[in-house]
Amino acid sequence: MPRQAHNWKPLLLSFIVLFTIFYYVWINVWSDNDLLRTLGGNMLSVSGSFIATCWLFNTWKHSRDRHRIFWLLISLGSLCYLIAEMIWMYYENIQHVAVPFPGYSDLFYMLQVFFYMAAFFYKLNHDKKGFPMIRLVLDILIIMTVLCTFSWHFLLRSMFGAEGPGELSATTLLSVAYAVTDLGLVAGAASLYFSIQRTLSNRVIIMITLGLLVQVFGDTLFLYLISMDEYYSGSRSDPLFIAGLLLVGFAGILHKTENGDPALVSEANVPRIDFARLLLPYVGIVALFLFMTTRPDRMYVLAIGTGIAILLVLARQLIILLENHRLVRSLYDKTQELATSENRYKSIVEYHPDAIVSLSLDGRIESANPEAVRLYGLSEQELIGYRACSFITDDQVPIAYDYIEKVKQGEPQIYETTICSHMGEFFHVRMTYIPILVNDKIVGIYSIAKDITENRLNEEKIKFLAYHDPLTGLMNRAAFEDWLSDTVNSARSQHEIFSILFIDLDRFKNINDTLGHDVGDHLLRSVAQRLQRCVRENDIIARLGGDEFTLILRHMREENEAATVAQRILDSMSEPHYINGFEIMATPSIGIAVYPGDDDSAVTLMKKADIAMYQVKQNGKGHYRFYNENDQLYSKKLMLEKELGQALYRNELVLHYQPQIDAAQGKVIGVEALIRWKHAEMGMIMPGDFIPVAEETGLIIPIGEWVLREACMQAKRWQDEGYLIKIGVNLSAQQFEQEHFIATVARILQQTGVDPAYIDLEITESMAMSNINNVIIKLKALKQLGVSISIDDFGTGYSSLAYLENFPVDKLKIAREFTSRLGSSQANHLIISSIVNLARNLNMNVIAEGVESNEQATMLQQIHCHEMQGYLFSKPVSAVDMEKMLRLSAFVTNFTGEHPG
Repeated sequence: MPRQAHNWKPLLLSFIVLFTIFYYVWINVWSDNDLLRTLGGNMLSVSGSFIATCWLFNTWKHSRDRHRIFWLLISLGSLCYLIAEMIWMYYENIQHVAVPFPGYSDLFYMLQVFFYMAAFFYKLNHDKKGFPMIRLVLDILIIMTVLCTFSWHFLLRSMFGAEGPGELSATTLLSVAYAVTDLGLVAGAASLYFSIQRTLSNRVIIMITLGLLVQVFGDTLFLYLISMDEYYSGSRSDPLFIAGLLLVGFAGILHKTENGDPALVSEANVPRIDFARLLLPYVGIVALFLFMTTRPDRMYVLAIGTGIAILLVLARQLIILLENHRLVRSLYDKTQELATSENRYKSIVEYHPDAIVSLSLDGRIESANPEAVRLYGLSEQELIGYRACSFITDDQVPIAYDYIEKVKQGEPQIYETTICSHMGEFFHVRMTYIPILVNDKIVGIYSIAKDITENRLNEEKIKFLAYHDPLTGLMNRAAFEDWLSDTVNSARSQHEIFSILFIDLDRFKNINDTLGHDVGDHLLRSVAQRLQRCVRENDIIARLGGDEFTLILRHMREENEAATVAQRILDSMSEPHYINGFEIMATPSIGIAVYPGDDDSAVTLMKKADIAMYQVKQNGKGHYRFYNENDQLYSKKLMLEKELGQALYRNELVLHYQPQIDAAQGKVIGVEALIRWKHAEMGMIMPGDFIPVAEETGLIIPIGEWVLREACMQAKRWQDEGYLIKIGVNLSAQQFEQEHFIATVARILQQTGVDPAYIDLEITESMAMSNINNVIIKLKALKQLGVSISIDDFGTGYSSLAYLENFPVDKLKIAREFTSRLGSSQANHLIISSIVNLARNLNMNVIAEGVESNEQATMLQQIHCHEMQGYLFSKPVSAVDMEKMLRLSAFVTNFTGEHPG
């Protein structure tokens, strides 16, 4: 509340006092001049009534909802009094006649009391319930009984005594009515004054009560003067009416200014012991009893009043006893609730997995839970008094203080920082600061430190894997393409030359098939180490996948430098590799393309280096070759490009299916559809040989649509035969990016009649991250069709964990690069475990690919990865062979790797 509002209150109160004094001075100075006395008195009465009415209507306008009706009724009562005064002035100062009694002015005086009583009844009805309401009514009745008894003895008795019951005049009845309304106003004042649970401040209630009592006193004096036939306009009672009305109006001003002050509003709701309120009913009875004992005349009236008052007091005491019993019971229940709440709070804090400490406003620790004791390395008693920032690394301390200052303003804060325990251990934590509020006042701060050290390490490992090959540690395709693009731009600006070397190991597939993938993986790591020894420090080496490696020889002075490095690689690779007791020869075929002689774009350079490498393969292997424009027509790649377009029309493409196993239940839960090219002359061609060609030529679009349609048709046939298993279908990036891809999928599902719930569409990480917003929209559209979504080879590409939770994905497929090294690398085991936990936290399933041994399957189950796929269970087989497997219920029970047929 503005300071100016406080300064106005004493001035307004002084104005009321001075106004009343001036009124009395006026009627006394002009006591002998009826004209000036009545004119001035009436003008002061009208102006005072007008001011009070304006104050009250303004209060009504700015009141909150629960007070608006109360102040509206009070305002209407004040308005009625203003109208009555204006009527009075009209008769005396304009018509120059005596004011009729009773008359119109008396009607509006009565309406004032009516609206006042309506306001008190409304507030009483809304603020009081149960025993407090009954006790308040009894207090009012006690006071009213005492006042009625005194009023009868001193005032009403004389009025009724002058005339017989049947001869009461209108004047007498109106006088009696005024006396009764005065008692009603006293009752209204008492209803506010004796209220325990208040919604108005003490100052407002005191001013309303004082205003009503002043008005009642004035009215009583008025009636007395009337009964003594001594009243005239400008009598001693007139200023009291206006003073009482102005005090009620001033109460409205107080309420308006205090309405926005939380301290004063809350003060109105706090019960306080007020001995005046407690003793007033008893004081009234004592006064009545003493008066009765000293006035023996007409004892029956005083006795009746005293008796009624005593009975009411007895009833009041009974209500107090009942209310006290209820309060004791309520206190017991609240105590039990408080104890339960404290125990729950203690349990939450004590057993919370995060470190929780409570801080004072100056940042010192006041309490700590067991996890905080572990994290900070000190006991709870030792921690008390420490500054929370004492454990934060020095460079982060100013930042922590800034966050604490914001919390003191009521704003919770979350940030990540590094702390050092008392034992010297460093932890990465996510720190949360929460203000502690008591009665809407901040009295302290909760500091919650979540240990995210393991998560941070896992994120760093995953981030490393996003740009590195997990098997060899070399850069992966994504990182290589970024470096190649940067190298092209740098060479173009610096007018330099560089070369790309494509390296493919000869007969690597035979090594894998005869000696196993484990030996093949060791061979790839050995090759990577030799390649690293053959290149310069600023050259780039990467593994694209399988047995393909690429090099960028940067900052070359002449083309012959590429030949020198290629020969160095050939010489290094001519030495055998000794792996698991085997002596293995793995010569490389190397294709070379030079910038800018062969081309000036990254994509074309890679393609031409690849073509040169294929030329080496076709011409004896084990040597290197620069790209030659005249030789490209003879490359295998170009031959594939030429014949792949006819493969669809010749029905040379077929699908094989590799089963996916739930090892926990020992049954097939799905299959992955894998495309094969059954070439008339070259035999069975694996997808690794022709899918890249299809992607470069755009044939991947019709091929992808054929694969999806064929898989849906096969799923429909199996559903009709009772085999309800999912078929996973790999999607290419080009296929997924097609504008009408969603419509194509919907059309195929409708045409084949397959249940979409048994179709699983697989995308790669690079596809998911290419255009995140567009990918999410498409994935959600696919989900609406009823199919499920999987991310294939998870962990081998680049992915953002921040976006992963936004993808509507059902399953993550762990790449075989991770699975194949289970048992040989603790870090690899941790990565797989992290991926499994990540999938579970995101409510996704997870399946491991490339499972080839019982040991791998057992370790996967130990980390709660039960869905598997790999040669341990079956190689990809035809649909006919797959049906034979499905007819045998226990073909995966013992992880033998052997299957029927």
